Amino acid sequence: MKKKLKLTFGLNEILLLVLEINLGFAGLAMIAAAFSGQSSQLYAPARTMIGMLPALFCVGFASWLVYRLRCVRLAKNRAAGLAGATCLGIVALSFGAAVGKLSMVCMTDGFRDAVNYSINSPLQKEAGLMSFLAFIGIGLVFGATFVLRVGKSEDITPVSKESLRDQINELGQRVVGDWSEQLVCRMDALVADGDVLAAIGIYRRETSCTAEEASRIVDDWPEQRLRLQLEFLTKRLQIPESTTTPIQVAILPV
Repeated sequence: MKKKLKLTFGLNEILLLVLEINLGFAGLAMIAAAFSGQSSQLYAPARTMIGMLPALFCVGFASWLVYRLRCVRLAKNRAAGLAGATCLGIVALSFGAAVGKLSMVCMTDGFRDAVNYSINSPLQKEAGLMSFLAFIGIGLVFGATFVLRVGKSEDITPVSKESLRDQINELGQRVVGDWSEQLVCRMDALVADGDVLAAIGIYRRETSCTAEEASRIVDDWPEQRLRLQLEFLTKRLQIPESTTTPIQVAILPV
């Protein structure tokens, strides 16, 4: 049986984590510069981020292109897909021209001189120091809140797959008399013995699905077993409307 690598986080969460780590190091560097009295080092992270703007523009443009390419591939109608691809192509040309122009501007001496003048301005320094102190205070408040929230929370014992499987089997034996003869139990025994072909054949006969779909179900059997068992129990526990007993209302004579 093939073992697939499954990630519990997405690309946006990875990018957010990278941003948080960079901001964390930048904040520690600024706080260390403030305590050491090196005021010029307070703006070192800002200068570094400004120098990285061309690379950030290029990476953002490439990410946008990949995302829109996936959107175009999901188009169900060919004509609508072609129209959307044409519009996105025009936007991509404009977007690329803007990114190229901004990247060029960020690498010029005039842009760097303007940034240095803004940083070295006395008014900007005073405003930057006030915002620096204000946001440090806000960060301390939220940091204390995070620590207290975690300290007051109770430990959560994770539920293992084995215990969840035992609970479902126990519930199935109570609700269904022939629980061991059901499809999931028979397939579970075959998969546990390593007889994958027999499990695929049984699933195809019971559900009339294709060989590819049955193979996919068996390859991902630990998760699919839980889904199939829950679906089966849900159907058995549902009460059809036709079996409900109507309530008779008798009108007594006055």
